Amino acid sequence: MQGDTMASSTNQYIRQILHHSEAPPPVKARFFYTSPLTIDDPLSPLPPSAQTAQTTYAKLPPRPFSEFDNTALDKAWHDLRHKLLRYNEVRGEKQKPADPQPATRQEKGKKVELDLSTSPSAYLSTSPSARRPASKSDASTRSNTLADIYEPPAVPPEAETHDTTGTPFIRAPSMRRVNQISSRPPTRLRDSYQWDDPPEEDKQPPQPRPDPEAPSAKIAVGVSRLHHVAMPDLNLEPIYWRPVNDVSPVVRATWFYKDTMLPVEPPVANMLEAGYTELQPWTETWNDELNSAIEVGAAGEAKILHKLWPDLFKRLESRPNPARTEMGSMTSTNFDEEPFSAEKEREHVVEVACDIIDIAAGVDGPDNKASGTSAYSSGGGLPRWYPTAGVVYANATDAHILKPNLQPSAYHGRRPLANYIRKGRKLGIPVVRGFDQAAYDRMYPVKKTSTAAKAEEGVSTSQSGAPPNRRQKSDPALAHAERPKVTELILVIHGIGQKLSERMESFHFTHAINAFRREVSVELGTDSVKAHLRKNMGGIMVLPVNWRQSLSFEDGQRDVPDDPAMNDFGLKDITPETLPSVRNIVSDVMLDVPYYLSDHQPKMIAAVIAEANRIYKLWCINNPGFAQYGRVHIIAHSLGSVMAVDILSKQPTSIPPELADPTTVDLNSSPILDHFLFNTSGLFLCGSPTGFFLLLKRASLIPRLGKQKPGANLSSIRKPICGSHGTYGCLPVDNIYNIINPYDPVSYRLNATVDASYAASLKSAWVPTASSGWFSSSGSWFYSSPEGASTTRPDQLPRLPSNVELETHNFSREEIAEQRMLLLNDNGQIDYFLKYGGGPLEIQYLTMLGAHSSYWLLKDFVRMIVLECGRGLGRDGTILGMRATKKKAQLTT
Repeated sequence: MQGDTMASSTNQYIRQILHHSEAPPPVKARFFYTSPLTIDDPLSPLPPSAQTAQTTYAKLPPRPFSEFDNTALDKAWHDLRHKLLRYNEVRGEKQKPADPQPATRQEKGKKVELDLSTSPSAYLSTSPSARRPASKSDASTRSNTLADIYEPPAVPPEAETHDTTGTPFIRAPSMRRVNQISSRPPTRLRDSYQWDDPPEEDKQPPQPRPDPEAPSAKIAVGVSRLHHVAMPDLNLEPIYWRPVNDVSPVVRATWFYKDTMLPVEPPVANMLEAGYTELQPWTETWNDELNSAIEVGAAGEAKILHKLWPDLFKRLESRPNPARTEMGSMTSTNFDEEPFSAEKEREHVVEVACDIIDIAAGVDGPDNKASGTSAYSSGGGLPRWYPTAGVVYANATDAHILKPNLQPSAYHGRRPLANYIRKGRKLGIPVVRGFDQAAYDRMYPVKKTSTAAKAEEGVSTSQSGAPPNRRQKSDPALAHAERPKVTELILVIHGIGQKLSERMESFHFTHAINAFRREVSVELGTDSVKAHLRKNMGGIMVLPVNWRQSLSFEDGQRDVPDDPAMNDFGLKDITPETLPSVRNIVSDVMLDVPYYLSDHQPKMIAAVIAEANRIYKLWCINNPGFAQYGRVHIIAHSLGSVMAVDILSKQPTSIPPELADPTTVDLNSSPILDHFLFNTSGLFLCGSPTGFFLLLKRASLIPRLGKQKPGANLSSIRKPICGSHGTYGCLPVDNIYNIINPYDPVSYRLNATVDASYAASLKSAWVPTASSGWFSSSGSWFYSSPEGASTTRPDQLPRLPSNVELETHNFSREEIAEQRMLLLNDNGQIDYFLKYGGGPLEIQYLTMLGAHSSYWLLKDFVRMIVLECGRGLGRDGTILGMRATKKKAQLTT
């Protein structure tokens, strides 16, 4: 009659333990994430890109979210918890049969009825006043009843028929098997303390399918708001790009290791909280019981010891395998039933413990449960769950986890409470209920490098969040007010080769942009850079546009009708089987160019537009009002620059009024948008073959008629200086920059595509070096070109006043060319060369190999992007070292 005993003990437990007059105090929960990327520090070193998530996360200690983020996460967690409870209740009502029967559980072929009116899940829906009589049970009764309710059935329970669940984040939706209660596979790792861990099976339980209709939430976190926490799965995910091994597990912790202030594993924390709920260590009664136990001696201390887990494995050893049934003289195996393993029994125990915690707090009370998956434990070890441990609750917040040889024993005369715990000596593993921020700060002081210390006030604030010591406020409104707005959004369009990242993850474009974003943050904190940014500028955000991931060209070379005479073949059909590695690299890298020159071009352009618009819409949703006060810039690399010019040639001169609010635009509507949802301020081309494509189409770069450029001479915005919408090379942008690495064989000039004669009269412009030559306190300005400094007035381009030139030059054409160049770029030129390589031992052909992909970490390139995005508007805001100068006059006699 084991089932009857279980039912009666359940009812007894609810009557005596859960009907108490005082609910447990709310726990100060803290959310932790396990990621190699520090989301609250834009200057943190970036992790190696080649590491896999599983390997990386298992070795890294979890990091706490800031207090501001934690407040937002906990509020969202409780709101979602209530929504899930209501959702499960409504769903249960819809699925309830006309004549509901009590839930049944099979025990050795017999069915035992459980009283649903007093089951933990049903009991949770009752009012708090109806479940809290004044009486309490004594300590001796409590120490036994908790183990009684944990007595599991001999076989995995059948689907339960109750309507609501006390553990919505673990078991929602209801009507599921207990072996499917976990949203992710439990971590099957050995206890680093080696406390009699039993062997476990290698087979993972089947994963439940998520309910798409169930409530969920996504909360933006981090100083730059580039990630969000997905609830209820508790995963840290990137918002603006598809995950690149950067989905991190999140833990909502309630109990913490006192020595490290890192979270206790959620299953262990919930068992600690269940014992805490039963024994009520926050009351004066418990303090009296501790004093009485000390007076009695070792036998008294044994009474106040709480078993963390029931004796799971002794029952398993004595119990026959329920998956095997005898039929006469033959033994058959029921393959539909999995062996009832220790892992599943532990999951069932944790499930019941979570019900107990929820019932004690009430439906409208705080959630005192820990949630999430932990792959790391205190001290750098693996997750532990202490199967043979006992717990001594010292007071309302502190407890000690004791292995068997440290537990109270009258036979051995062990008195841990009197001899160690009450005297403040360390014993076992001390844990604490609730997060202590002050203790954490003492254990992990912020280590500032010279760069980080210098840039803290400037970099973090400019990036889009105040420094951590100012931002971590308990007042969410104050913390939010200290985060300045990002005014410059940079979208980076990659070129060829991103198909290769599917085979070699370290080549993924997102990793390069993460590093580039960090370098931008460093430059924003440099004093010489900050001094030349406009006053109303906020922060700069850089986001990748990974357009290649959504494309596939494996659908053949042409559309084949239902005609047996027609032939259809794909790349796989024509690729020889020899040299597979080399051919795969060639296919993944080099074939993007011929694909673009084929009838796949519209598909590729549509992919760029769709991805850029998706990112921009998300950004505007997370940054309300950005469409009105912010500016968007584009950096396009390699083939991406050609695609950007193609798109912008057909881009409207200004966004139509009906698309002014991108948050309301349906990107999946038909017809799909064929242009960007934003106006482009600056277009930066790097490693660009655009000049060659303009040559093929016999087109020129010309400004757009009707484009109201800040600081431009309105009289110059006319024909024939400007072109019309739809003309290839006629771009509605404020400034175009073509950055060239001299060793990059893919790069071509663009000055000549505006006017070849005028371009020949200009000196080759070099991006000023970041080490020296950018600014001078004396007011003079410098070039980084070999010719050195110029003595020409910086406020205008020099004229050639000789009589010979007056006779030979067509100033009408030169004036048109100059006006076009100034409308295309405030500096009066488009081409800029980067200083790269050099030295007496340089081999140019070896330098050439890495030149095409070298831009992202070149300091000169990064500083140029920051200054040109953040400088004042119009020609008056240009930096002297970036302005065009003409060559010296070559007079003839």
